[in-house]
Amino acid sequence: MNKVIKIMILLLTIVLVTVLSINNIYTNTIEPDNNTVIVSVCTGNMRALETGVSVYAGYNRMPLILSDKTLPEQLKTWLPEYIEKNRITKIIVVGPVTPGQLYEFMKLNVEVKQVNGQSISQILTKIADNTDEINDDEIIITASDPLAGVLGAYTKTPVFITATNSTYSSGKYLDQNYIEYMEKHKVKHATIVGNIPETIKNQLKQYNMTMEEISGENSLEVSENINNKLKNEGYTTNTTTAYYGFYGELPTIVPTLIKNNAVMIEDSSNTGNIIPYLKNNNISTVYVTRNTESDYLMMEETDYISTDMIKDMENNNITVKYLTKQRTLDEATGLYDMKILTAEDINTPATTLPEDSSNQTLSTKPPLIAMLEYKSCEDSNKIQATITRQINNTTTVKWNTVHPYTWKQVDENSYYATSNTGYEYCWTKEANTWKVQYKYNNTNYYNTTWIENKDNTWTEIQANKNYTWKYDGTAWKCYSSDNRQVYYIQHNRLSKSV
Repeated sequence: MNKVIKIMILLLTIVLVTVLSINNIYTNTIEPDNNTVIVSVCTGNMRALETGVSVYAGYNRMPLILSDKTLPEQLKTWLPEYIEKNRITKIIVVGPVTPGQLYEFMKLNVEVKQVNGQSISQILTKIADNTDEINDDEIIITASDPLAGVLGAYTKTPVFITATNSTYSSGKYLDQNYIEYMEKHKVKHATIVGNIPETIKNQLKQYNMTMEEISGENSLEVSENINNKLKNEGYTTNTTTAYYGFYGELPTIVPTLIKNNAVMIEDSSNTGNIIPYLKNNNISTVYVTRNTESDYLMMEETDYISTDMIKDMENNNITVKYLTKQRTLDEATGLYDMKILTAEDINTPATTLPEDSSNQTLSTKPPLIAMLEYKSCEDSNKIQATITRQINNTTTVKWNTVHPYTWKQVDENSYYATSNTGYEYCWTKEANTWKVQYKYNNTNYYNTTWIENKDNTWTEIQANKNYTWKYDGTAWKCYSSDNRQVYYIQHNRLSKSV
């Protein structure tokens, strides 16, 4: 049987490759139009490719979507409706996706083109070699800094990535593809963004070109220095808008940034002190790319936007807007929301959920525990969970966009949950209160509290916000402090586990 399956898979692959070849999808350049979406691979040995691709998406003002070799489930579910609504006619794929994924794109009744290669350097030099609009006598060199993509998009200069070994860190030497490009085009000027090894700088010096280094003691300083350069050279004028976030998601913002004559502030160094820069540069509106710690239902990595920093901006009369929905499961699902909302060019978070007409509030456990009694659930962000009872009071909750969580009921007053990636959640009940400890490598890094009220509602106490939950028999509904419904988790009435 296994042999038959292998033969069938081989035949299917051959058919797919044949179909793709017949349709002549392979290209050496990015040729977008007003109805184009660009998809860039951004994982594995293609990590940081997206920063180089953001140059072309940026100055062409085309939506940029980041992907693995197959499109993540949340984006896969969203894409068909987006294509239909926006009359998209072309998808340009940059990097190695699977034949099956290319076929899935083609099934959307759009023209599919792919720029591919064995390495990041091969792909980026191929595109630069075959793009007329790009400056071919200048280059920007960076390990992976997204600010290099911003600079490249504004100035129409190719960005060459030196990240290696599937990391965001630079290799020691320039790849041969970059050297051949410099020699072929007789490159006259190189701009280095961020920290680059001296060995690469020494290589550049051999080519009799002028060099400029834009760096800083942290990522915030690099951002400010890039923005100052763009302002001084006249690329950004009368700018009042900034986009603020951390590294990996920022390349998708570059097209919106260019369209809105805005600047980018990257703060993965977590400095947080951006008020002086904003006030000195007359920035009155800041779009943030992640939620605050209190917006996540289950937070893992603590790379959130600090609520204290949000308050600091608001206290200085700076308008703060979000590129994420008000509540979501964790930072991973929040980042998918950001990528979707950026592609759709939505400047405000999703509208408040409509209030339902039901006034009944039934007794329930906190929703994350109560949902363990069902086989399937879906939240208001259309993220679905498959719930499977195991042995020894253990349950697997597999959300369709993130890794599965394993829950274990220790006794009536305690539950233990883990993401199986080092993050753990210890739920302990005392009287009418559940206390939750968030741990990583046995170290506590966050706490929440759930208090059961006499009217059957629950108060969820986060670091800087409180939420109220009501259960109507079908859905656990979350309300903000002003009584707006902002999130829900609903179950199928017929899916209750036995």
